[in-house]
Amino acid sequence: MNSKRVCNIIISLALLILLTGSVSADVIQAGSSIDATLTSVTTHLDAKIMGDDPDSPVVLNYDISATGTTRPDGTTVPMSGSAVAYVRAHISGSQKGSGPNNGELTYSDITKASGLITSFQKSIAYRGGSFLV
Repeated sequence: MNSKRVCNIIISLALLILLTGSVSADVIQAGSSIDATLTSVTTHLDAKIMGDDPDSPVVLNYDISATGTTRPDGTTVPMSGSAVAYVRAHISGSQKGSGPNNGELTYSDITKASGLITSFQKSIAYRGGSFLV
């Protein structure tokens, strides 16, 4: 009997960071969706939303790993279905006294697989801070 496992994880971080001499408003979204049979899925999230001091950046690390299953005789069976992982970022900032916005970056990346999937993996990392260009 096939079992259907759906894993849908969406992590959204809306960050307002007050750093020495600058203000930035960053929105980072990372997530994944799996719709497959005979699947083993692991995810890991490490997020630091507010830095302890102006030199301590915000951090988002997100990992997903999905594989088929292994039978008792040791043979592997690929998962059957679809897997998606993504990251979206909108980063803007301004220097105090220089106007509402002096820089903006929009970024997105999506990874997809469908059919018979032996392995699906994605790692996403974001590190913010005033020292980045």
